[in-house]
Amino acid sequence: MNIAISANCFSSFTSGFPVRGMTMELIKEHPEDKFQLYYSRRPFPSRLKTFYDEINNLPNVEIKFFRAPHKSVMLKQMLGLNYVKLDCDVDLFLNPGHIEYIPNFNGPQICSLADLSTIKGLSTGKYATFFKYWTRHSLNRQLPQLSTIVAISEFTKNDIANFFPQVKTPIEIIHNGINPFWFNADEVSDSGVDQIIPRRPYFVWWGLISRRKNIDNLIKAYRNARISHPGLPDLLLIGNVEEYMTHIKSEFHDGIYNIPFQEDNVLRTIIANSKGLIFPSLYEGFGLPVIEAFSQGVNVACSNVTSLPEVAGGYAILFSPTDINDMSDAILKLDQKPSQKDVVMNYASGFTYKRAAMQYYNIIKKLIKKS
Repeated sequence: MNIAISANCFSSFTSGFPVRGMTMELIKEHPEDKFQLYYSRRPFPSRLKTFYDEINNLPNVEIKFFRAPHKSVMLKQMLGLNYVKLDCDVDLFLNPGHIEYIPNFNGPQICSLADLSTIKGLSTGKYATFFKYWTRHSLNRQLPQLSTIVAISEFTKNDIANFFPQVKTPIEIIHNGINPFWFNADEVSDSGVDQIIPRRPYFVWWGLISRRKNIDNLIKAYRNARISHPGLPDLLLIGNVEEYMTHIKSEFHDGIYNIPFQEDNVLRTIIANSKGLIFPSLYEGFGLPVIEAFSQGVNVACSNVTSLPEVAGGYAILFSPTDINDMSDAILKLDQKPSQKDVVMNYASGFTYKRAAMQYYNIIKKLIKKS
C-alpha cells in the first residue's frame, strides 16, 4: 500500500506525543508499505530534531513538501480549496492529528479528532473567538466527507455525535498510547533530581498551566486541605505558565512549587517518587498524565468530567473540578490511599503506541479492501 500522511501535526509539543509515537510505530511495523509524509511547516522544530531525523529517514518513507508557503496551505485548507495533489498511486490519506479533507482525492480518508475544546470556547489563543466559530463551520463541512473519524476516547466520540448529529461518518475509538520510556524496567531513584524537588513528600501535576487545566482551583483546594492537615505533602507543579496565567506565579509559596518541564528520565523519576497525581482539568479529550502516573504505580485523583473517568478506568479518586471542598476531600483521600502499584501498572501497560498503530492499520486495511 501507498499511504499519504499529513505530517504537520507532528510539530505540536505535548499533544503531539501520541501522534508522533503512533505514526512512527505504524511505519516501522509495516516495512512492506510506502508512506509519503507531507509537510508545509519549515524548518522542523529544533526540540523535536531526534524524532524528525528518525522518521524522515526510515527506508519506506518519502518526504513531500507542499509547494505553497505554510500560511497559504492553511488558508486553502480552511476554505475547503484544493491545496495538494497526491501522487496517482496513493491508496489512502491519513491525518493522525487533525481533521483535514482533500477534495481532489477519491480514495479513503481517515482523520483523528482529539476533542472539541476549540468550538467549546476553551481555546486560549489570540484569535480564540474566530477559531471557535470557524472550526465549527469547518468540521460541519469536512466530517461528512471522511471515510472514518478516529476519536481518542468514548467521550470525544459522543461529543462529536452530540455537536454534529447530521454526520453519519463512522467513528472509531483509538485510545492514545504513552511513550515507551514510561515502561522502562529500570528502577528510579531521586539521585540527580534531589536539588529540584521538594525535600518533603509531595503531590505532583505536570503539563502546560492554562485555563482549562484548572490550576487556580487546585491551589485553593490544596490550601483548604492543608489548613486542617498541616502535614499534607507539598504540591509540585511541573510545566510552563501561559502568558495570560502569570498571575498564578504569586501563589507559588507555602508548600507549592513550580519547575519547568523536565527531560524524560527526570520527569519519570519525579513522578515515581511522588505521593500521587492531582489532575483537576475542566476538559480533556484524553488526559495522558493519568496513564503516565499509573505506569509508575502512582495513585491518581482527577476530575469526574469529560474523558477522565473513562481513562482512569475505575482506579482514580474522582472529584468535581468546580467544587473546592470536594477537591480538598479528594486530596486528603489521595494522601491516605493505599498503594495499588501492580494493578495500575498492569492497566497502564495496555496504552502503547504499538497498540494504537495496530488499530489504525486495521482500519486502513478495511477501507482499502472496500475501495
